[in-house]
Amino acid sequence: MKSLVSIALLALFVMQSASAQTLEQVGGPYNADSVTVLLLHFDGNFTNNAAALGKTAAAAVPRSTNPAKIFFLDNTGVSGMGKCVRIDNSSISDSSYITVDDTVAFDMTGNWTIEAWANIFTFGDNSNDYRWVPRVVMKPGDDVFYLPNYWLEMWGDNRLFHAGFYTKNAEWISLSSPNNMFVPGEWVHLTFIRDTARAFIACMVHDKNKNLKSFITRGIDKSKDIPLTNKQKVHIGWAGAVGITTASTDSWLDGFVDEVRISNVVRNFAGPPVISTVSRLANQPSTLTSYPVSVSVFPLNAGGSITSARLYYRTDTVGAFTSISMTSAGGNNYTSAIPGQAFKKRIQYYVKCTDNNSYASMSPVDAEAMTNPTYYSFMIYQPNMKVLDVNFEQAPGKPVDLSPNGATMITRKFLEFATDVPMGGGTSSLLLKSRPGVNVDSNWVEAESPFLAVEEFTLDAWIKTDSANLHATRIIINPTKADDWNNANFELSFRNGAAGKPVFTARYWGATTSTTLQDTFVAATAHVGKWRHVILERSKTNSVFGMAIRDENDVLMSKTFKTQADPPLMAGAPLRIGRAHFLPEDNWYVAPFRGKIDNVKVYNYPAAGLVTDVDRDKMGEMPWAFDLAQNYPNPFNPSTIVRFTVPKFQNISLVVYDLLGRIVKTLVNEERHAGEHRVTWDGTNDHRIGVASGVYFYRLKAGDLVKTQKMLLVR
Repeated sequence: MKSLVSIALLALFVMQSASAQTLEQVGGPYNADSVTVLLLHFDGNFTNNAAALGKTAAAAVPRSTNPAKIFFLDNTGVSGMGKCVRIDNSSISDSSYITVDDTVAFDMTGNWTIEAWANIFTFGDNSNDYRWVPRVVMKPGDDVFYLPNYWLEMWGDNRLFHAGFYTKNAEWISLSSPNNMFVPGEWVHLTFIRDTARAFIACMVHDKNKNLKSFITRGIDKSKDIPLTNKQKVHIGWAGAVGITTASTDSWLDGFVDEVRISNVVRNFAGPPVISTVSRLANQPSTLTSYPVSVSVFPLNAGGSITSARLYYRTDTVGAFTSISMTSAGGNNYTSAIPGQAFKKRIQYYVKCTDNNSYASMSPVDAEAMTNPTYYSFMIYQPNMKVLDVNFEQAPGKPVDLSPNGATMITRKFLEFATDVPMGGGTSSLLLKSRPGVNVDSNWVEAESPFLAVEEFTLDAWIKTDSANLHATRIIINPTKADDWNNANFELSFRNGAAGKPVFTARYWGATTSTTLQDTFVAATAHVGKWRHVILERSKTNSVFGMAIRDENDVLMSKTFKTQADPPLMAGAPLRIGRAHFLPEDNWYVAPFRGKIDNVKVYNYPAAGLVTDVDRDKMGEMPWAFDLAQNYPNPFNPSTIVRFTVPKFQNISLVVYDLLGRIVKTLVNEERHAGEHRVTWDGTNDHRIGVASGVYFYRLKAGDLVKTQKMLLVR
């Protein structure tokens, strides 16, 4: 990291020492200099004013099925420009565009600044229209046009400007202006910058008076994101290309183009600061006193400086934002923090940075837009909490989440229940079955809540399957997005095991890999028609992922574990009980579950104790004794952990009392399965008010079993 910073600072120093601090005027008209690769004024001719430097062809070449469709007119829209070129593609038969012959100088792999004035008249809004994506400047790929060295274009469906390049690693690196930035018949100046020293690309849009309308940036990996060069001509007005197997059919430009310039350096234009990174906070615990936010930002132009960095936040979705000054953390970094908030609060925030030219950048870029602004956001969750508890006892009505989270339950047209229930299951369970003649026939349900996205978790559910003959049958899945069936925060499914037949399977997806656990029993022979108690669990403390299968009497059948440091992806869609995402026209695209499900619980911590002592668990099932351990740490401030074990599935209570026997805090009052559990007390009462220093008692009660311990809080 130190070497990267040093390189960036060195590059900045070199730019400054080379008198680059003098700001250049964006938009021209320009004079060719030693770093100009292409310069087309279109003042009544196609002369390349950079050709005299020996880099590129002497002139651009007009190409059209009708030569009269490319001609010159006075540029009355932009002051000082003289003439411009009219490319008339008002019908597909015109097929008019301009090329500049390829030379080595056009193969850009380092720094660049690509510019053009454009005034587009007509456009399309889908791929069936030949003007859907008018290309202003592009060097198309050798085999297919859409693998270009670089491009600068407009998209008609969203009316935005788009710039980017294709890499040797087969990736498109691009950025887009906000939607509706393009207006037919209006002149705009487009600038596409690639800066390898500071590892970013930028796209600027200026109006006819050279006022900035849009500034978008993104970081690049300069060691990996290397543009792919080619042998094609530079194209203006069409993506091309003659001689390519697959030529473009939807990229004709109908309008004016002027002052096209390509430079092999980063021009020193004034512009907003470049925000390279901003803290994107995941959901945060209510136990924290603040939520730090950092930003890395630097001025666009050499010699510039950042004069202000501010953090804006609010704790609802309609109120005014509070502004906090961010302090320098050295180099390009600034930090601040959002104050701690209460459970279930939604925090929205953005950052705004200003330079010495009074230009400002925001992240997200449209945070202060008049319509449809966007912000970063996160929720405040309560640690060591049950975040879903669905027992289906509301039959025949809609299921309800009984956890403190209160997730929104979503049902379908067919909602059925069964009176067949597991041990401790009450009187009804969710029934999922096929319906002859109904394509999408499973009555799956969903739970929607931001608190169901968890880094460590326990999924606890009872399952009774009618069949287990289809691979990839999702039973319960917490997907990363609504239309995804293959990337999830966690998943319980039937998937083919070692014997090639479906078995109980647990999975979660991380940023780089997925982690899979599989049962040792073939489901069709060992589990069909029988209730099974299934527990999935992951601990971020020891990075262990575990699955346990227990029989209808809640006796252990199998356990399996795996260590994986890569944390789960966060869910972005409702948790589904009974199936995954599907294609309406194909009911079997992802197989639905058939059978019964009951007592679905999700915790945001390893509540079952399945993965807290893996070595013991690997030795096989051991009977659990009723026990309440001494809290740790003790004495404590500000919080302490209480561990306890219960011998069977039952309702338990864990309550903190003061010396007079008065209830201070109810830590647990719910059903818990057999095994070890833990809960944290943060030194507050049931009203979330901090209590005084002193001796407190905590009592565990499970049926007729009771045990009490003493602890000391020291403020």
